[in-house]
Amino acid sequence: MIRACVIGWPISHSRSPLIHGYWLNHYGISGSYTRQPVETQHLENFIKSLADNGYVGCNVTIPHKEAAYRLVSPGNDLTARLGVVNTVYLEGNRLMGISTDGPGFLSHLRESQPQLHLAATPALILGAGGAAQAIAGALLEAGCPSLTVANRNHDRAVAPGCTLCLGLKLKRRWRVSAFW
Repeated sequence: MIRACVIGWPISHSRSPLIHGYWLNHYGISGSYTRQPVETQHLENFIKSLADNGYVGCNVTIPHKEAAYRLVSPGNDLTARLGVVNTVYLEGNRLMGISTDGPGFLSHLRESQPQLHLAATPALILGAGGAAQAIAGALLEAGCPSLTVANRNHDRAVAPGCTLCLGLKLKRRWRVSAFW
């Protein structure tokens, strides 16, 4: 049986087990997908013991996306530039991580708004957490000409823009707004 989970703190609100459980059942895959509450101080131990605990991987949510990145090898170039992961998996004995937030967001955006031309459309991102960083990176790589990050904390709002501009080596116009 394949075992996977979603980790975070808190995690009881997550609908991920319901969603993933549906698809496991729908496709007749013998597996389980559970919630695992992991406090910040226990993250490293949990991630490093995934295989020992019978997991093939986990999804990562608040507040661990940035910290989890530092514990794994990036699974692709975009993840390496973003500095966040929402998926951790084992490749042999090696812990790997990727961020599917940005590609997932763009996929939905393109499907629901096929007339939208990202290269001509400025974007506003509310929040500056791990998912926001991944979505910002995906938008910039798709050619978004202007990105505004609005967040309650100004320093946190500025960080994704600076990191992404340097990491993606793109010269985009950034406007950062902080709302308290």
